[in-house]
Amino acid sequence: MTDDLNVVLARLDAWLEANAPADHAALNPPATQDDIDAIADRRFPLHPDLVTWLGRHDGLTATKGHAGPGVIIPEGFILHGAEGMRAGQRTMEEEIAEWVDENESEDPDLRDVYHVYGYLFHVRWVPIATDITGGKLILDHRDGDRLGNVLYGLHAGDTEGPVKVWDSLSHMFRHLLTALTEGTEIRLPGYADPVTAHLTGTGPDGFVRWE
Repeated sequence: MTDDLNVVLARLDAWLEANAPADHAALNPPATQDDIDAIADRRFPLHPDLVTWLGRHDGLTATKGHAGPGVIIPEGFILHGAEGMRAGQRTMEEEIAEWVDENESEDPDLRDVYHVYGYLFHVRWVPIATDITGGKLILDHRDGDRLGNVLYGLHAGDTEGPVKVWDSLSHMFRHLLTALTEGTEIRLPGYADPVTAHLTGTGPDGFVRWE
């Protein structure tokens, strides 16, 4: 629920400020409502969890790449702001439209997941983070039980399609908060080993490193 996510995000902010100040400094200010609305631009309703997260932080700015401050998600994932999410959704939409046109498909609603150039795309997938290899965390906006799931995938040749990692964005941030505060492991599909958070750096330069 949105209220639960607000509580989790407040606790996450407080933990980062106290323990990993460089990561806390990398958190962007809230996104504007116009920028949030532009992600889907009336194509589909945005999940409330995403609106809540962006209303608190417009992603993170990781100035030293995927291994420095601002990478609070394991395996080098950097959380996008609203503009990056919009760009990612439009890229999939454009690739699908081009594929449909070239293959003379008669599916104007684009309800299916399309194989395009060795990837699987869907117009209702919103990429929320990217790792150093180009892999994506995706918030699923398709109707039904999968609505709000956080998926991992979108590598070249990813013909099996993204796989579910978390039930929701709320679940993702709760799992992250628990891992940070209690030292528990996180393992993402496609990665061989689970990782735990370690603090590196001192004073204002302290940040989380997942190993």
